[in-house]
Amino acid sequence: MGRQGLTLLCLLGTIAGCVLADPFTRKDRRLQATCEPQSFAALTPTITHAPVLDLEWVGADDLTVFAITHKYASEAGGLWRSKDGGSSFTELTQKLNSSISSAEAFSVMGVYSQRSAPGNVLLLGTGTYMWVSHDYGETLTPVKHTWRGSGIRSAKMHPRRDNWLLVLVKRPDCKTLDKAQMECPHDLMLNQDVFNPSASWNNLTAGSGGKVAGFVDFDWGASLCPKGSCPELPAIADELVLATMYAKPGDYDQPWDPDVHFVSSTNWFGAIDTHVRCGNMFEVVGRSIYLAFANSCPTDINGRARSKPSSYPRGITLFTSLDGGSSFTQACLPVALNQEGYELVETHDGRGAVIIVDFVVQTGFMDLPASSVYSAGPHHALFSLSLTDVYHSEFGTTTDFARVEGVPGIYIANQMLPRPPASAPSSSEAGPEGYDYYDLSDLTEQPLVETRITFNGGGRWQRIPAPTHITLPACDRCGGAPSCFLHLHGLSAWDNLGNSLPAVYSNPSAPGTVMATGNVAPLGVGLDGNDGLCTWLSNDGGVTWSAVGEGAYIYEFADWGGIVVMARHPGVDPAAPSAAADEIRFSLDYGRCWQSVPLSVAMLVDNVRIEPDGQRPRVVVHGRACRNTTNPKCVHEGQSASEGLMYAVDVAALMASKLGQCSPSDYEQWTVPTPAMTPRCVLGQQLQMTRRRQDSACLNGPTYVRPPALPSTCDCTMEDTECDYGYIRDGDKCVAISRNNMPQCPVIEDGTYTVSDSGRRLVHGDVCSNPKAIIPDTGGSGQGTHSDKGGGGKKSSSQHSGWFWILIVLLIAAVLGGAFWAWWRYAASESAQDTCRELAAAAAGALASLWGWILDGIHWIVDWVRRRRGGQPAGAGEELGYFQPLGDPGHDVEGRGNIFTLK
Repeated sequence: MGRQGLTLLCLLGTIAGCVLADPFTRKDRRLQATCEPQSFAALTPTITHAPVLDLEWVGADDLTVFAITHKYASEAGGLWRSKDGGSSFTELTQKLNSSISSAEAFSVMGVYSQRSAPGNVLLLGTGTYMWVSHDYGETLTPVKHTWRGSGIRSAKMHPRRDNWLLVLVKRPDCKTLDKAQMECPHDLMLNQDVFNPSASWNNLTAGSGGKVAGFVDFDWGASLCPKGSCPELPAIADELVLATMYAKPGDYDQPWDPDVHFVSSTNWFGAIDTHVRCGNMFEVVGRSIYLAFANSCPTDINGRARSKPSSYPRGITLFTSLDGGSSFTQACLPVALNQEGYELVETHDGRGAVIIVDFVVQTGFMDLPASSVYSAGPHHALFSLSLTDVYHSEFGTTTDFARVEGVPGIYIANQMLPRPPASAPSSSEAGPEGYDYYDLSDLTEQPLVETRITFNGGGRWQRIPAPTHITLPACDRCGGAPSCFLHLHGLSAWDNLGNSLPAVYSNPSAPGTVMATGNVAPLGVGLDGNDGLCTWLSNDGGVTWSAVGEGAYIYEFADWGGIVVMARHPGVDPAAPSAAADEIRFSLDYGRCWQSVPLSVAMLVDNVRIEPDGQRPRVVVHGRACRNTTNPKCVHEGQSASEGLMYAVDVAALMASKLGQCSPSDYEQWTVPTPAMTPRCVLGQQLQMTRRRQDSACLNGPTYVRPPALPSTCDCTMEDTECDYGYIRDGDKCVAISRNNMPQCPVIEDGTYTVSDSGRRLVHGDVCSNPKAIIPDTGGSGQGTHSDKGGGGKKSSSQHSGWFWILIVLLIAAVLGGAFWAWWRYAASESAQDTCRELAAAAAGALASLWGWILDGIHWIVDWVRRRRGGQPAGAGEELGYFQPLGDPGHDVEGRGNIFTLK
């Protein structure tokens, strides 16, 4: 072989060796499916005096990052700043301390930046100072104020005016002892040039001229329309402030207080534009204001004296406003809202809300907190039960209900069920209906918790089937059972005091990608925090899942969802040897292959964070130093509090030049699939969304703009519907709730909304075509007429109203009665009168017998209904306003699952 041939052979061999050693081929930058590991140098941490509490990104380039550290005992918390996106940090704590003359212990509690001039930064402290900077924190000017930052209950920048700030803060002269008599009063402070150190604060309480004694809560009216152009709303002035307040000192002394009122003002409460007496609590959700009205109020929502006391004096009534708070409409739920509380979750389209109502189930051995989910259909004020007995943490404040971001209509929740009895058949023998479960009030042990998912906005919930092939053996707990399901931890696990677990997580920057910790289990086992705990990922909106890590990991999505980063999380046992993280993992192909980056110092990870848009290929991992008895790379010793550690993980830098900018050929169209992997109609349309191909080794980049989803409208089917107001799901049917158990609903009574005879309506936000084909009378939108068949519907009128026919009958009766009286008085003989008396007596006896038969029949029907409901006595449902349906335990077959059963 000649020299040239040998050279060519060596060159070819070198190229082949490079290709085999590198999962990135040169041609088209395609990822190979071999998942060959890459080698990376160990990352070096930033060590802080205390663990990081929060991270704040400043500026359009996301290079300036502020890290706020914890405060321990009397030691003040610290502040650190990075100018390179988190790769390195410099401590600013000493600079803050030296800038003020008085010695006071403080912590930084908030970092605010001006959108139009991001170099302008405000640092709110817990003491009597705040700091203003005009150069991203390089120089800091202290500003003293009259109140202490530790008394701040809430602070909100204006959605449009980026230098207006409202702060709700405890009055400085309120002492702790006062709380024995009343709540400390709070003032609302306004600064209209907050990044100017010389700008003054305006006390809106003092400026109200005695109309306000103290504020309870507030929001900017512009939150209803942040961008300033909302055709469906009246003009929202920049100065509009919404608030709850009390007018006399000492009035506010309990959570639901008739002395707390809802008000609005456009001149800083020099005058009050709207005043709703007893409007205790409000929330701006989408374009609506939701107001909780105390039922103990002596007046109604319009200020008129009540004709009779409320049926539920300890509860609340929810009202909604679509005109910026000028007027309110009663929101109708088939349940009385008690004082356990409720949550509001904004729908994907930003124009509706899901209401999560908390309640307590009194069992034989404990009080069990739970929640019910109510969804709004076509009308914003009419809510129907979507899912009940949703898991609510006993010691936390959150409910296991999550909205999957980026894809409309998908929610994930955890539902409680009584455990199957020991004598129940095995899962392999259970039929389609599953076990015979009972009401939660019959519990004698902790309930079973199972995960449910909905792909139609809550119209139908179903279990998540376990993956058919689980690559990590420790994650497979199905044991060959034919019915096996995936159960995921919700927010209650993340907010759990002491030992937390990462919860269901999604991000609008990464549509379709969902991650969570959890376990698979046969029917009847449910969610378990220990056995088979693994980390799971879905890249199709929750339809299919794969195990990506044994044990608990914490996760984040970078580069618009093109990069997934995760790190070992301590989970329920931070002292376990496996709790410490000594590496960071990342995936470039939606979890199919993972690369590991070693850490020079191990730690107990608290979180993985990214800038709010999720656009950079860079994340910051922060946590606490771990003891060297758990991992050789742990460095913490002694009994002192752990130090804080931060690592910057820049995937683009780690991969050097292997990741270029994506080209058009690197993208694909995808839709949420059915289990058969065909396109699924979600809320009446198939959405063609764009994402980077799984095998494309490239970066979307910070300037990437995801194209809008391309909709294709679907014909209406039952999948587009949910039970209408006053109806509840029983298998595949919607059955009417007894009208005796239903609260009054003005929207229905005044004819604004008509309930369908079918008991169905379109799910909120559904845009399917030809809804009359499945809901002929109302088209699913509450517009139409029909006969009264219960369920809260309104009587219909065809050509004439019911009052017209009643009038006709009364006139005929009057004419006949007058004729009979004239005949009796002037023409009837005595024998004819005797005959009439005998016939009348016989008719009266027959009517009396008929009435007794009718009463017997009514009593029999009532008793039968009570037996069907498990022997519930009359009035037992008064507190909730209606009976509680049972969660379906049956085996869930796509399209045929029984979500609720009545007993």
